[in-house]
Formats: sequence, structure tokens, C-alpha cells
Amino acid sequence: MELLNAAIEVFLEKGYERTLMVDISDRAGCSKGTLYSYFTNKQDLFCESVLAATDTQVQGTFEEIDSLTTGIAQLLQNFGRSVLRTLYAPRFQAIRRLVFSISDKELAKTVYDLSVRTNQDTASMLLSAAMGNGQLRSANSQVAASHFIGLLESELLLKFLLHALDADTLKDIDAIADRAVAVFCDSYAI
Repeated sequence: MELLNAAIEVFLEKGYERTLMVDISDRAGCSKGTLYSYFTNKQDLFCESVLAATDTQVQGTFEEIDSLTTGIAQLLQNFGRSVLRTLYAPRFQAIRRLVFSISDKELAKTVYDLSVRTNQDTASMLLSAAMGNGQLRSANSQVAASHFIGLLESELLLKFLLHALDADTLKDIDAIADRAVAVFCDSYAI
């Protein structure tokens, strides 16, 4: 884990393209040989370090959803607030910017498959269960998950991408999530 922490710090400071394996081994206080004994190349180390840096926060979001006994609107509201708080926490924003800056398309796809798609699949399973329980109308749960996540980020993503996101906007993160949930529930209600 120390190697992954050192790696993400160096990647955040220098960016993916300018980071060398020796930079990471120096930061971790190990030899390049040790680093290569754990990771085949910089791409593998990047993926693992990004996943390690974000996984705990993301898993905490999904662990909050322990059952569908709560009304679906309240469940989605709690989930949406948690997702936005996670995505727009300062460190998570920095990691997202790092990932968005990757020019290596294969690496970007790998990060997408291992992180974004996996989390979207989990959201899809949640929505599928709600559809199966009659809490939402029956629909393609993957599409519904895309709609839900898109709605959650609809007020924030462009501002984030254009570095125009301010502290005042982030103070309203719960209200932003609540508005997204209201629109989603209006579309998928029975």
C-alpha cells in the first residue's frame, strides 16, 4: 500500500506522462527493481494506484446502501448525496483530473473498465433490485444507472471540467443531489 500511496502522490504532482518509475521508487524509498517486482510497468502501477486511492471512498458510498426497505426516493437521495460528496471531495477531484488528462487511450479505457464501469454496474444492480421490487418502473437498469449518474453530475461536471467549480456551489451538494433524484424518480416512478 505504501508503494501505491507514493505512486498516486507522484502522479498527482507530475502528471502521468511526466512521471517516471524512478520518481515513484525514490518517493517510496525502494529500488526500481522492487517496484518492478510488484508492477509490470507504469500503466499497471497507475491503474492500481488510482483504484487504491478511490476504492475506499467509492466502496463507502455503496456500503451505505444496505437494503431496499427504505423508500426508493430516500434511498436514492442518500446514495446520490454520498456519490456527489465523494466525487467532489478535493482529493477525489484531483484524481479525476489526473485520469482525465491521460492521453493513452488504452490506459484510459482500462481505468474506465476497472473503476467507472464497475461502479456503474453496482448502481445498475441497485436500480434493478428496485425495479424487481416494484419501486421503480421496469427498464434497462444499465441505461437507468447512466441516467441517474448523469443527472447527479448535471449541475457540476462542466464546471468541474472547466475549473469553474467554486466553494459556494459545493455547499449546495445535497440540494443538487436531491434535485437530480427528483428528476430521476419522476422519470422512473411507477
